Amino acid sequence: MLAGWLEAGHRIGAIIVPAFRRRPQGFSIGNSRRRLKRRFLLRRYIGNIQVKLIEFGPPYDWHKLGRDVSQVQADVLICHAFPKLIPQEFLGGFAMGGLNLHPALLPAYRGPHPIHRLAVDGLHTVHGGVTLHNMSAGFDQGDIVGQVAFSEADWASSEILADRNATAMRMLVSEAAPAYCRGMLSGEPQPAGDFVWARLEAHHLMISSTMSIDHVARLWRVLGMMPGIYITCAGSNVRLGFRIRRLGPPTGEPSVRRWGTVAFDLADGRVLHLAYSRLVKRWVLWRRLLARVPRRHLPLEIRTSGRILPKDAIAKG
Repeated sequence: MLAGWLEAGHRIGAIIVPAFRRRPQGFSIGNSRRRLKRRFLLRRYIGNIQVKLIEFGPPYDWHKLGRDVSQVQADVLICHAFPKLIPQEFLGGFAMGGLNLHPALLPAYRGPHPIHRLAVDGLHTVHGGVTLHNMSAGFDQGDIVGQVAFSEADWASSEILADRNATAMRMLVSEAAPAYCRGMLSGEPQPAGDFVWARLEAHHLMISSTMSIDHVARLWRVLGMMPGIYITCAGSNVRLGFRIRRLGPPTGEPSVRRWGTVAFDLADGRVLHLAYSRLVKRWVLWRRLLARVPRRHLPLEIRTSGRILPKDAIAKG
């Protein structure tokens, strides 16, 4: 996202990042290591460009942050994954206000956990994608500036999904956001209605025999590492790892746990999963670290004002 903004010929005035937890003694080797890692990651994407880095965390002092940001004279604030509602007074310090990136196709699935709830509800192909919208007085309720929709293939693995989200955000930030700032693109008000509020609850993590094998596999890809998915076995909840194999048709027998695995019925078959453990966690993390995600470009289409515009349309205005 940052690289796309720079490559489009724009300037980054400042980057606001979460503050690390303060230690009572005032110094932490762990926090110093995290800050160094953050610097290396930023250099990876923005090179040697000098950018003001502002750490911001609870208790949130918006007045102090406003003073710090006012020195960089930025035109717009672009936000992603900030957990609090940003005050309108703070957004007023930017000529074009604030734009937020939300990982779902608004107005559906407003809230803090849209990707998780899309997987749980099985509506990932209907409302899955990324929305760029104005930041207003309500959560995820501002005018829609642009959207990029996802397909079933974009949910094939957690690595591919993360790559698609990053690609879509980069595209919206480098194309739709500048067009909006220049007045070439206007936001479209979100329709009124009773839409799903995307908050993940404990019962969303539980697996039942009415679910399909594909649905449970998708839940593992999206929720498996954090916060996890569970099945009731012998009166207790067992956290599931990934599926080993399909054992055959449903048997009607209860779930069984033995030797680090769990066998249970689903709607279209009986399956064998690994039970989640530290070993499984480390294996998955190493697998993700060594994985090479094939770079398949998303369709270069951004939905704006109720229609889909090709890439060149926004670039040319």
